[in-house]
Amino acid sequence: MKLLTINELSNFLQTSKSTIYRWVHKREIPFVKLGGKLLFSQDEIQEYIKKNSVSNL
Repeated sequence: MKLLTINELSNFLQTSKSTIYRWVHKREIPFVKLGGKLLFSQDEIQEYIKKNSVSNL
């Protein structure tokens, strides 16, 4: 399992760090806090994206 930092996740999702911080505050995305650092499982983020994607019907 690869853990991403906030900077790596920001690049991965192509979104701002402030947006990610807002999602974390609202507990909208999966994260873990280790030693005061926010970390994100790349596998869990990809699963979250799949679950929350809107399919064309």
